[in-house]
Amino acid sequence: MAETTKYDLFIDELNTLEKQIYYFIQRGTEILESNQALNNRITLLERENDALKKKISEIESKVSKSFVNSENLFGNESFNLEEKEALKNKISELIARIDYHLRS
Repeated sequence: MAETTKYDLFIDELNTLEKQIYYFIQRGTEILESNQALNNRITLLERENDALKKKISEIESKVSKSFVNSENLFGNESFNLEEKEALKNKISELIARIDYHLRS
């Protein structure tokens, strides 16, 4: 009877070990799937980050080009010569009015 008890204890321990091994295998599989999903997400975010960096650099280059290429506030070809002169005259008139109001 003592031997059957030892045998039963041995079988119980083996069953417990088997359950633990099964649990660890399941948990390992879940972790691998989770890691794969996270790696996919990282890849996607890196692509989005690269695309955003390209957009930023394009916008920065456009802004820097507009500052470098523009001779006046409105750009090179916004107005013809007559319109530029008329605008200068209007600005001069407004400055004169402001000056008059400030002095009085």
